[in-house]
Amino acid sequence: MLRNLCLCAVALASMLVFAGCQTGPQPGQKRDVIADIAAINALRDQFATAYNSNDAATAAAFFTDDAVLMFPNQAAVEGKQAIQAALEDFFKQNAAKITHTPLETQVAGDWAYERGNITETVTPKSGKAIERSLKYLVILKRQPDGSWKIHRDMDNSNLKEPT
Repeated sequence: MLRNLCLCAVALASMLVFAGCQTGPQPGQKRDVIADIAAINALRDQFATAYNSNDAATAAAFFTDDAVLMFPNQAAVEGKQAIQAALEDFFKQNAAKITHTPLETQVAGDWAYERGNITETVTPKSGKAIERSLKYLVILKRQPDGSWKIHRDMDNSNLKEPT
């Protein structure tokens, strides 16, 4: 009996500790998922505006400090500063325009993901424009101020690989 009481006390203490660590809404509160999705839509649009302006610093500002960016056929780029440097290098060599077509956006507490398609036109400084069709998966993380930032971003081509 004493052993069962101890186990119950440990279980209750664990539940209280984990409940105190929650970053989500407390009982009786409800997150506004519609507002979260609107904020994610705005972030996507603002990111596209910065990217389409070839503004690496502004585009990189939409990422968390420890974000990971995974472009097709390239090594992953880790960290906001490295992402900014990679974008600066890309924009030195190319002008680019993207259009996102989101297919699915889901919010789960302080995390969200979005899946969709991208149409991108890349124009090398010394060459002709190349149209690319991509799909993407982005994981977003709510920041302490309630805003959203990109935490993981992965794109890959829709081109069929040779068999």
